[in-house]
Amino acid sequence: MQIVFQDPYSSLDPRMMVSEIILEGMGTHRVLKNRKERLERIHEIMNLVGLDGSMLDRYPHEFSGGQRQRVGIARALAVESEILILDEATSALDVSVQAQILNLLRSLQQKLSLSYIFITHNLSVVEYIADRVAVMYLGRIVEEGPAEDIFKNPAHPYTRALLAAAPMIEEKQLATTPVRISADVASAVNPPAGCHFHPRCAERKDECAQVFPEKSALGNGHDVRCHLY
Repeated sequence: MQIVFQDPYSSLDPRMMVSEIILEGMGTHRVLKNRKERLERIHEIMNLVGLDGSMLDRYPHEFSGGQRQRVGIARALAVESEILILDEATSALDVSVQAQILNLLRSLQQKLSLSYIFITHNLSVVEYIADRVAVMYLGRIVEEGPAEDIFKNPAHPYTRALLAAAPMIEEKQLATTPVRISADVASAVNPPAGCHFHPRCAERKDECAQVFPEKSALGNGHDVRCHLY
């Protein structure tokens, strides 16, 4: 398991060439027998992520933001990882470059049978890349399920509020009534008792302030933690 970070520049050592950056992890995890085999593998990975092997002797500052993120993905793949954690991996990039990186990730997933844990606030990215979605509020999962179900039939008031607030080119009619929220987000260090969302929820009940709700199954692997259910 490896991670691809949000900022592709600060996550790469500026004093190391790309070849050294990728080799470092392979040496630590003893991937392949020697440096020669590792360099051959690096050339294959560079081609996989859409970079030329001639770029291996360059430093991070010589690349564009999108190219640097490709280097970060190559570094994660070089140690034969099966799961990639992508922490806001496209948010620091231009919109057109974001699309290129997302298409690359989908292509790599099919070629290498990878699994992704994609952390993002961008709902358009979620809808495009995710098979399953987990919606979190102040560190707790409040709803999870197949992406299509979450977007078409959001159950938790917070999920409905998120989708209602997301800008969309084409207006989409939610199957449930969107929720408007007020008040400020509570402290994650000292969150409210019960359901963390209850101070901002227009549909709260008395028990919401006291007990965190148990998981309720809505069918098709779609679960929600809310006293409304």
